[in-house]
Amino acid sequence: MDTQLEDELRNSIFHDPKFIGHFLVGDSDKLTKVIKYCSKHDYLFETKKKWSIPARVSEERNLYAPVLRILNTIKKAVGDVHGFPEALQLVPGPMGATPELIIDNHSHPIDSDLTDTRLIKPDLVLFQDAQRHWENVRLPIEIKRLPGHHKAGMKQLSRYARAVFAHQLHRRHLYGLIVCGREATFVRFDRAGILYSGRIDIVGHSEEFTRAFASLLMLDRVDEGLDPAFKFSRNSKGRLVYYIDLPESEVDNLSGELPSDKEESSSTSGQRMRRFEVIERLCHRESICGRATIVLRIREVAERQQQTKAKKSGKGKGKGRRKATKKAEPREYALKLMWRDPDRDSEGDVLEKVHGMFGLAQYAGHWDVPGRPLSTAAAGDNTKCVDKTVEVEGLEVCDRLRDISILVPDESKGEKEPEGVDTTEHHPTSHVRPLRIYSYVLMSSIGIPLWQAESAEQFMTAVLDAILGYWGLFNLGIMHRDVSNGNVMMMAKEQQFGPRKWKEEQISSTGAQVRALVESEDKLRQVLKELGRDPTGMLSDFDLHARHSSPSNPLDSFQPAIADEVHAGTVRSRDEDPTNVGLRRSKRRKGNSARNEPLEQTCDGDDCREQSKKRRLIDYRTVREFDFSGWHLLLVNVL
Repeated sequence: MDTQLEDELRNSIFHDPKFIGHFLVGDSDKLTKVIKYCSKHDYLFETKKKWSIPARVSEERNLYAPVLRILNTIKKAVGDVHGFPEALQLVPGPMGATPELIIDNHSHPIDSDLTDTRLIKPDLVLFQDAQRHWENVRLPIEIKRLPGHHKAGMKQLSRYARAVFAHQLHRRHLYGLIVCGREATFVRFDRAGILYSGRIDIVGHSEEFTRAFASLLMLDRVDEGLDPAFKFSRNSKGRLVYYIDLPESEVDNLSGELPSDKEESSSTSGQRMRRFEVIERLCHRESICGRATIVLRIREVAERQQQTKAKKSGKGKGKGRRKATKKAEPREYALKLMWRDPDRDSEGDVLEKVHGMFGLAQYAGHWDVPGRPLSTAAAGDNTKCVDKTVEVEGLEVCDRLRDISILVPDESKGEKEPEGVDTTEHHPTSHVRPLRIYSYVLMSSIGIPLWQAESAEQFMTAVLDAILGYWGLFNLGIMHRDVSNGNVMMMAKEQQFGPRKWKEEQISSTGAQVRALVESEDKLRQVLKELGRDPTGMLSDFDLHARHSSPSNPLDSFQPAIADEVHAGTVRSRDEDPTNVGLRRSKRRKGNSARNEPLEQTCDGDDCREQSKKRRLIDYRTVREFDFSGWHLLLVNVL
């Protein structure tokens, strides 16, 4: 895990001199009441307006109790003043239940679904409720004995952040806290890297720290880093069951069979929502930075009211009864959550363009997730604000903290303390954090991994169909560029198809280049006509696609992707997964953007994008020839 973590966070760690002002500004009146509560319940804070932490300790563990006492005093004050709104609870508890306090966890590994996070033990941690699992962690806290251990503390906190992102589908960003001796640093992790505050002396500037920490605890669900679209319940084992609310405007045309007078939920923006249950995690990239792709199999939740009406309408005979049963049957989809690069073609746009083509994933919808309006004027228009990684001006870097490459000994086993590193010096930087936009892509085709093939024929047929899908994609002027066993999948036998474009009349085109591709498309259609069936396999994941075109005759007005290796190298890694680190090193073409040098700001946003558009495009004639029809004949003969 450490190798991947160090790699993806390199050159993605920034000091924000105005961190508190940017992120931790709570209600002034409430913060004043928090200060009064702390004075009332802590004698030293009341008399000297200071918290008490030993100036020197011989062991790190000697800091746990005094720091925990301070943090929980503030936590109780926030509970007394601000309360614990139900909206902040993943699963509402019983009436009158006591809110969770921060606990000493340094000797207790947190339950995990992953092998490489099963032994991780945050020194202090705040859980959402009594369930002790990484999916339930709200705030991890790392304690170090000396200020010089700040870099080691950052590495430990990064380990905790990765565990949180790898377990929580709903996590957009995460806050953490490092306490080195008497100095506290607030840290924010998101898909662009790390932002951290200046150090606050908990004793020397007690009120400043108290206000900042109380503000952190008072953040609402969105600002704390949770995706408000997700809702939860718990199963018999106490584990979270995920639901997600999707805009009805995006899915209504897909699920029209269900009754129109069903119960709906509403989002904070006033949109009517349709609820789905997460049935299976098809893919979950265990990373902090980059696209952080998650693919879920979701099923529409049929409301009790719908089910009751369906049963009543099904009391008739014959076809009427069968029709009523069909109306109540929930639909399933594959939902892809990702943090896309706005400077690249949207994968959703490509899927929409190729919808209905043979051997390709079937499109159902895509949209950027609305963010918080930047002003009251934009409050009623979600198109003006999307959820994206935070953009902050005036960032600084510490040359000794450009990465987290440092050995962190296990002090519980008697190993020596970490190396002391001075990370107090910062300087302005022209580098900017990569911008990523939180997006959903909805697909009606749910892929089945090739390894689940029940026979060689089923396996080879699925591969054939994916090749035919690639062929059709190429004829449209698109190269996939990431064909792999994870992106070639089988389709379920009950897969439904809307349009079948391979059976529709081909639109004629003119021009030398288009003519060549039209001839290729004619060959493909002849092959598909001979097959005379629907596809059983598909090619998915168009993240790395590029458009091929000659300068004299572009295929269409759709913006081509940049083809040079410099740009292509800033895309997410092929597998943002620790088990594939070696593979990623040999295939840097699909490297994680967080792994590379950060971008240097040499032009403003519009100019940079315009320069990007002017980079060379891929001429399809320079691509190595690929005889698709030959592959088809070979596979047919094998089958």
